[in-house]
Amino acid sequence: MIIDMHTHIVPKDFPFLTDRPSGDAFPSMAPKDEGRSTIMISGEEYRTVRDVCWDAPKRAAEMTGQGTDKQVLSPLPELLMYHLDPKDGADLARHLNETIAGMVAEEPECFYGLGSVPMQDVELAVAELGVIKELGLHGVEIRSNIEGRSLGEERFRPFFNEAAALDLAVFPHANRPTFADRLAHIPPIVADAPLGFPIESGLAGASIIWSGLLEELPDLRICISHGGGVLMQLLARSDENWHSREPVRKLLPKAPMEYASMLYYDDITFGTAPLRYLIDHVGAGQVMIGSDWQGTGPKTPSPEEEFDALGLGSEERELIGWRNALRYLGTT
Repeated sequence: MIIDMHTHIVPKDFPFLTDRPSGDAFPSMAPKDEGRSTIMISGEEYRTVRDVCWDAPKRAAEMTGQGTDKQVLSPLPELLMYHLDPKDGADLARHLNETIAGMVAEEPECFYGLGSVPMQDVELAVAELGVIKELGLHGVEIRSNIEGRSLGEERFRPFFNEAAALDLAVFPHANRPTFADRLAHIPPIVADAPLGFPIESGLAGASIIWSGLLEELPDLRICISHGGGVLMQLLARSDENWHSREPVRKLLPKAPMEYASMLYYDDITFGTAPLRYLIDHVGAGQVMIGSDWQGTGPKTPSPEEEFDALGLGSEERELIGWRNALRYLGTT
């Protein structure tokens, strides 16, 4: 069995109000042609998507045809809009959560769901976690930084405390790199995802570890997107410092890599060598299949091809293929 834990949805439409404080920064959908619509943000076209992003039966059929048994649905990351007015952000999160819950209800044998919360207002975010739980979703997707703020900052502790109390998984997804000014000379098509996302994921993971969050909440299930990005490389040096320098050891009771092994990761590393490196450091029990699927083609290479290239045995294939995903979602 294959569970793809990293896939995205887009609602068919968005609730329209003429007097929103956020104005046209609140997203909308513009039908393009049969089976396709364009996401509009601030009056500009963001991306054109297919109806499998919101049509559960169509999505289930296409998913199955591509060799995937189940998907974990989460919002397209650009829809995690923490720059909106908090009330608008709460409305958007609720709409995303109800959309995902509806898709799961239509095809319960095919989908699990991760919701959204308005992280620009932690109190509202905590309240929406309760709604996510009531809707039967298994967790929440957030951005790798909250409008430039690191996830490990104390201001976000109430959110993580509540997620742990409700037994909800958390999925920090790389988005909107905070160091864009350093890459301003590089075209955005390269600076954003190819360069920015791996660094963003690594910084998010490092912030979570070095803030002591996992020491405080050891049962909180967090998955860092895109194979953790550069986190493993960052922690190699951090581990050496922790072992060799007493002032560093005073910051955490365990070595950083031990905390990294408490996190989960998708396998989106774009190469066998970095994925092998990840598995060697955190173990096959912390890695899951992910594709970033949003109506695109099948995962390449396929999970079986990936497993073969890694030389995995049957137990490791089961862990990465589906068992870890169920554990991350809290279903086992």
